[in-house]
Amino acid sequence: MDQPKRVHMGAEGVRANVMTAFFAAVIFLGIQSFRIPLPAAVGTPFVHFGHIFIMLAIVCLGGRRAAAAGVLGLVTFDILNGYVHAIPNVFVSAIALCLLTGGLFSCLEKKAAGDGRREYRAAVICALVYGVMNTVIDFTWSVCSLVLVGGTWAASLAAELTSIPATVMNAVFTVAGTAVLYMPVRSAWQRLGR
Repeated sequence: MDQPKRVHMGAEGVRANVMTAFFAAVIFLGIQSFRIPLPAAVGTPFVHFGHIFIMLAIVCLGGRRAAAAGVLGLVTFDILNGYVHAIPNVFVSAIALCLLTGGLFSCLEKKAAGDGRREYRAAVICALVYGVMNTVIDFTWSVCSLVLVGGTWAASLAAELTSIPATVMNAVFTVAGTAVLYMPVRSAWQRLGR
């Protein structure tokens, strides 16, 4: 009888998985423990720290691991708080945002060549790109969802246009939070040997 092959994960692999799980937990807690509800015609939006922590995961872990952490944290929040209907949007957008923003940050970080100011600027630019892309994806997804359930294009666009300020506020909050937290988090991350 053949024995199954055992996969041995080195210390670096274990550390990477632990940090991915840590960021997933922080993302979940950043939404669960801090929410400011915002008025909107579609959905129940609120300002939260989740996207800020996803951005910090991107700059620390890279796009792929940040995507895993983001999906785990966001989907866990959605399941536990009655937002199951939002999971497809959250799943797709988190992966797309993390991979695209992670790739952009990786390129900009290489160009910075160790210059702290340029790395900081790259992180803030990536947070801005993340916020804009999140707004576009959320707007598009919501309009299409409303059309799929029977709304006309005009009514769906009008409803989502009244809700978009909440998404824009979250994008601004993400950029501001990343600008404030990037340096201390990156410094702590580098002390850990990253």
